[in-house]
Amino acid sequence: MKKTYINVTRKYFIAAITVSVLMIISAVAMVLYDNKVSAIAGGGLAIGVLGYVIYIASTRKRDIVKFLHHIAGDDVGLTENIITSVPMPMAVCSVDGVIRWYNNQFQNIFGNKKLTDESIEECITSLKWSDILKFPDGKQVIEVIDENIYSINWRIMKDRVKPDQNGNHYSIFFYIKDITRECNFVRKYENERVDIATINVDNFDEFMQKVDDDVADTAASRIRSVIFNWAKSVNGVLKKLDRDKYFVAFEHQNMKKCIDDNFSVIDDVLKIAEDVKFPVSISIGIGTGGNIGENEISARHALDLALGRGGGQVCVKSDNDFKFYGGRNVEYERSTRVKVRSVATALSDIIKNTDNVILMGHKGADYDCFGASIGMSRAIREMGKNPFIIHEKVSPAIDTMYNDVKDIPEYEGMFINEIEAMEHITKDSLLMVFDTHRPSMLPYPKLLEKVKKIVVIDHHRRSTEYISNCSLIYHEPYASSTCEMVTELLEYMDIGKKINKIEAQCLYTGILMDTKNFMLKTGVRTFEAASFLRRMGLDTVAVRRMFGSNLDDYVKKSEIVANSKFIYNEFAVSKTEQTDGDIRTIASQAADEMLNLRNVKASVVVFPVSGGIGVSSRSLGTINVQLIMESIGGGGHMTVAGATLMDTTIDEGMEIVSDAIAKYVSQTRNERK
Repeated sequence: MKKTYINVTRKYFIAAITVSVLMIISAVAMVLYDNKVSAIAGGGLAIGVLGYVIYIASTRKRDIVKFLHHIAGDDVGLTENIITSVPMPMAVCSVDGVIRWYNNQFQNIFGNKKLTDESIEECITSLKWSDILKFPDGKQVIEVIDENIYSINWRIMKDRVKPDQNGNHYSIFFYIKDITRECNFVRKYENERVDIATINVDNFDEFMQKVDDDVADTAASRIRSVIFNWAKSVNGVLKKLDRDKYFVAFEHQNMKKCIDDNFSVIDDVLKIAEDVKFPVSISIGIGTGGNIGENEISARHALDLALGRGGGQVCVKSDNDFKFYGGRNVEYERSTRVKVRSVATALSDIIKNTDNVILMGHKGADYDCFGASIGMSRAIREMGKNPFIIHEKVSPAIDTMYNDVKDIPEYEGMFINEIEAMEHITKDSLLMVFDTHRPSMLPYPKLLEKVKKIVVIDHHRRSTEYISNCSLIYHEPYASSTCEMVTELLEYMDIGKKINKIEAQCLYTGILMDTKNFMLKTGVRTFEAASFLRRMGLDTVAVRRMFGSNLDDYVKKSEIVANSKFIYNEFAVSKTEQTDGDIRTIASQAADEMLNLRNVKASVVVFPVSGGIGVSSRSLGTINVQLIMESIGGGGHMTVAGATLMDTTIDEGMEIVSDAIAKYVSQTRNERK
């Protein structure tokens, strides 16, 4: 109201000044022509006009203030008439929340009961008095009353006439709008919005090749029937795109039913896989939240993410949010090498058309990413290009391997830091990232912005955060390690015979560590890669000596194992307060040792790091520790995963881990019902 008054007053003044100036100019002109009488009359008229406008403006202000005083005060006659005649529900409260006045529309909402001297908070339960006082100009609050939806707003105004009996000088005006119809329209729009699902039958080609024809045909028919019935259950439109790919469009209101039963279609296909004794599954990517075109693109991205996490699961993409369902099936190793051959060819072409190659692993480099970098550097040198390996000074886990390699003459000048890497970058430089696909896991993520060609080689399950704009991505979550993937690439890049003894040891060490001495995630191709490296001169005794630990580290590791506590009879959880030495490596080794305890299927160790805590987890394969670590902000893959929690104590970390395990167990049990 005050703002309106100011705008109107400003217009009056502008008009008055304009008229006065014109009349004064006329008066001056008259003086020049010796018409003094007219000049005096014109000047007086100008002053009169200006005074009249000022009088009108002040009168208007006084009337507005008087009107507001009547509304905010307790003058029954005028106030009651005004409030009851307002065409929308309205009430006036004192600052203690007691209703002083209301109109008929307001009373009708609450069943025509008497509301005078009642508390507004008892009538409108969603109101918080702290919000009312915090936002004097109002803040929309939604309230459901008798199945109708209302929007409540308010405004605090000062009483200038007199305070109430409690000495309060302010009143609060509430006004309500029935938005039931608008909300129903929004709900109807949301429910009828079209979601898109793309379905992939995992391992279908190998399934059809390796299973007897009659069994394969019967199983394939059963899988199609399961997919058809699922599409029918969501009232969707099903389109078969290929023999192993399907497209489904359905209304969003049916999504809740799928989420409530945790997408049981995944388990239905896994039951078929159990019957035929072959690991066939389906992966589903669903796009929601946009128009049909946007949802179709989101569905394809979601399917890629589901497959990158090992398949056998559902990924739902809504705007920038991803949600996952399922994914507890054991990863299956592909026997075909068609993909690795094509990747080796493409990678060779990329390397040959670059000026130099910068190799980078994840933060806190381990044997896998470092060994992969050493192995790939051989291929790069054989193609006549210069490789440079990013090396952190804070990676004690690989110090032994690094010290063995750096003394070799041909590796002189190959290890560089971020500043040196920036100096080597040209417009045709290539950046290769090993053992991670997440920018936040890189020691120097700024390098991603400086190069145009990026290649990612990783075996971890796909995360929602990933490096974009890559020239080539070689991502195989079934592989035991990045070193295994690089070893296969070297074979098909015709570099294998030129690998020296130390390079073979580095690659083998990466495989050995990620498989925990060939115990976890070990397939036929893992042994084939190790056999190939053995033929290249691998000395397994030298590798064994590399892992020798000193007495202090051995004692620390034993203490962690001895302090293990059991959760649900399957999880061994322990902690350590030790901060000296390479505690991250010690904690990881302790987690490995805890798997040897009777009946333990998964282990978790919480340990201190700078600014927070680290969590290292291991599994024998029947429990997906990646899902547990993802729930607390970490990641990894099915049998090896971890997390870092900043500003968290060890005891708080143990509680967080326990809650995450409980949530995982609860979800797993619900899926089995």
